[in-house]
Amino acid sequence: MKFFPRERQFWLYHGAAMGFIAAVTLLSILLFGRLDGLNLANTLAWMPPYTLAVLGFRWLYLRRGWAALVMGRLIPIVIGYSLLSGVAVIAVVAAMVMPFFWAQISGGRADFKTGDFLLRNILSNGLQAQLFISAWAFVYISAAAAQRAREGELQNLRLQMSLKAAQLSSLTNQLKPHFLFNALNNIRFMIHEDGGRADAMIVALSELLRYSLESSQQSKTRLSQELAIIEAYVAIMRTQMEDRLDFRHSVPPALLGCLLPPMVVQLLVENAIKHGLDHLPQGGTLSVEAIDAGDSLLLRVGNDAPLNAATSPPGLGLGLANIERRLHLLYGERAALTVMATAGHFQVELSLPKEFSR
Repeated sequence: MKFFPRERQFWLYHGAAMGFIAAVTLLSILLFGRLDGLNLANTLAWMPPYTLAVLGFRWLYLRRGWAALVMGRLIPIVIGYSLLSGVAVIAVVAAMVMPFFWAQISGGRADFKTGDFLLRNILSNGLQAQLFISAWAFVYISAAAAQRAREGELQNLRLQMSLKAAQLSSLTNQLKPHFLFNALNNIRFMIHEDGGRADAMIVALSELLRYSLESSQQSKTRLSQELAIIEAYVAIMRTQMEDRLDFRHSVPPALLGCLLPPMVVQLLVENAIKHGLDHLPQGGTLSVEAIDAGDSLLLRVGNDAPLNAATSPPGLGLGLANIERRLHLLYGERAALTVMATAGHFQVELSLPKEFSR
């Protein structure tokens, strides 16, 4: 965080405020006093220390996290800072101007008391400086709050778009003719051989499609719900891959109520089958693991991969990038996605803040 902001808009607004303050000061001098070189010098010399004073407030506001405070606590802080900085501004202005206008200020008197003059100057002009600094601070607080609100709305919109994109991607994958044809064809054959299993597969397919459609209506879901839909998806894929798919999961019961973005783990499972196990003639193992890491929830999705697959399988990079973007929108720096790829094995680990549904 820089003491001097680089945003052009900030300096435009600050310059406009400085021009307004200078105009008010000069107008008050014209109405109630006499505009001369000393008053003009005071007005011009007042601008640099005033700018430093308000930038100091901005720096403290951002550095100390005052944005999280309620207005009832912010008001005393603003008033206290304005009192101290207002006195400092007037003292600096006096130090800048007095050497050049000493004769006019002292009136040529040998008994001129500099200390008394400075005290009167601070008392008379300090209140004005304090009011201007306070006004700037409250305007800045309001503008910063409005900007945070806009950024929050934009972040929420991005999250909704990302979630809808993930939901559409998952639904598209599940409705691909190859997937749907194989699922329905397997159901048709099982109706005559094993009616109960056929019925279970129909239920799994309907649950999978329903979850894909409903997931766009919520930003988080319970791990138990995500695991149930993963098992439904694996059940469908197992009828197609037969003994080539060995699915294992390890989720402690205490973590089943944890919240996570919907379809994140399910999409990783889809990718593990599509880009990993489906390319192995002998098939392999797919694993889902949840680990309690204190304040964090670790989710690991691993799968066997071809021996020469030491990096992300083709087509997986965009999916991981979308998942990582969703995590960042929801949790910021508190979440992380890590890929661990070796010859014969591929694993994705998600680290999320541990949250429970109420």
